[in-house]
Amino acid sequence: MSANELPIAFVSAGDVVAANIALPIAGLIIVPLRFWMRTSRKMGIQIDDWLILAALVFVIGMSIAQLYGVSQHAVGYPSRDYATPIEQLTSLPPEQRLTELIYWITWLLMLPANGLIKLSTVFLYRRIFLVGKGSAFGITSTAVGLICLLWTIAFFFATVFGCGTHVDRAWGTLADIMSCNTNMRLDAMMISDLITDVMVWALPIPVVWGLRISVARKLAVIAVFMLAGASLAAAVVRLIIQIQISHGGYSAHTNVNLTLTTNLYWCIIESGIALIASCLPTLRVLFRITTISSAYNSLRSKLGMSTQSSEMRVRSMNMGDSLDKMPSLNIHVNQGFSVETETKRSSSDRSDKSLV
Repeated sequence: MSANELPIAFVSAGDVVAANIALPIAGLIIVPLRFWMRTSRKMGIQIDDWLILAALVFVIGMSIAQLYGVSQHAVGYPSRDYATPIEQLTSLPPEQRLTELIYWITWLLMLPANGLIKLSTVFLYRRIFLVGKGSAFGITSTAVGLICLLWTIAFFFATVFGCGTHVDRAWGTLADIMSCNTNMRLDAMMISDLITDVMVWALPIPVVWGLRISVARKLAVIAVFMLAGASLAAAVVRLIIQIQISHGGYSAHTNVNLTLTTNLYWCIIESGIALIASCLPTLRVLFRITTISSAYNSLRSKLGMSTQSSEMRVRSMNMGDSLDKMPSLNIHVNQGFSVETETKRSSSDRSDKSLV
């Protein structure tokens, strides 16, 4: 049956292709830029960088799987119409079987991808806010990181062995899938994924809010950290679809392939956006330098200034002269001090060197 009882519109094969090309390419640009920024500014490559690189590999794997499904006219294409709900439960056309297999593979790749992105973000926060031993932020961030790690491991193996030793039932008939209690597992997985996302993205808010700076600058910094929260919207959409499937049952009057395709689309949207946004706190320094350089180059062209003079001025700005006059905020917490100690210092005493 081709009707759509979902509260979310079906996506087309073209939508799937666009998302699975654009997001990995953006990741292939952003992640190397992150490494370049680390090395060029002599910050050193640390665990948060390696974790995000590993996450990129899994995101690319998700895209390859989905693009292959589209190339076989399975993902993004409607499955066969059925005369009765019983026929829908027991029939398994080749294109539906492939779509179900791609869906299962995507989850196997998305779980470590999302888990690595969350862990990378937690380690990035700990790198930015160098905390004293036993500080509240240190304990909280460690707990959140541990929860994300256990979540990734637990649901990865739950997905692999969701049907026990009968692994292939995960891409069998709808009756086979239903026998594995797949909906219950997916409900728990998506809800907990959303909860851990909120925990991770909200982690730095209390720390930033405790800094002795203007409210406007606090909000600006929080906005940079919360850009990854855009992926939460995709997670919510995917959860809405799953709840509708669980409520309506596998025999609901909706197209199987297009329903799974819509879920696949929002899976890559969530992981791709989260990966890109998690790199932005690091790359904001690059954006600031680029903006300054572009402004001076434009001024040089208008005033006929020499290239050497312009470059010297840009270099002077980038060396940290009067950075407090710039609209961006540079947070620096000295090693050996707790966050609580740092927040008590006035903003004028802080170093202008950015660690992100």
